[in-house]
Amino acid sequence: MSIFSEVKEYLTARQAAESYGLQVKRNGLACCPFHNDKHPSMKIDKNYHCFSCGVGGDAVDYVSRMFGLSQYDAALKLIEDFTLPIDAKGNVELSVQEKERIRREKAERERIIRIQERFEKWCNQTVDILRECISEIDSVNRFLIGKPPDIIFSEDYAQMLHAEPLINYWLDILCMGDVSERQELFLKDRKKVEEIAGKVCAGRKRIMECSRGSA
Repeated sequence: MSIFSEVKEYLTARQAAESYGLQVKRNGLACCPFHNDKHPSMKIDKNYHCFSCGVGGDAVDYVSRMFGLSQYDAALKLIEDFTLPIDAKGNVELSVQEKERIRREKAERERIIRIQERFEKWCNQTVDILRECISEIDSVNRFLIGKPPDIIFSEDYAQMLHAEPLINYWLDILCMGDVSERQELFLKDRKKVEEIAGKVCAGRKRIMECSRGSA
């Protein structure tokens, strides 16, 4: 039996996590420590899984992820911290299969981190873009006061007014929605967000140019 299997014979992911400070509710749910989790989205018992960011594994994996350790060093930490009756010296050499498993798990953790970083960056940038769109629509509203009907009833202005409630809806999701709502917007509608923002910006520019041309 490998050192990892032996550790898992003695410890569950919940036992390990609670010993390192994770607050777990009686229903087995907890706020995931691996992302900015405001509402409990991690289910933890023998193993753990976060339904928001997707990470999961056993007790060894939890400690590896929490402390930035290799799987082997995480197992050694658990053996030492819990005084487990496991002869770690007899397990120094990892099998080819164990080494490959560790490599795959490390690659998967890095992939998840890259996706999470890309997602957070997109959210922050998109909030700024959409707020700028609302500001541009407001400036056009003020600008059109007293302007001739052919400018006020232009297609560009109609598109901006049509886009305004949708932009405010997206801002509500990004600023006040939960992680799953923001993820759905990122996965399904990010191209539409970029398209609408581009139309608002281009529309404002054309309205201003048209007004100067008719002055």
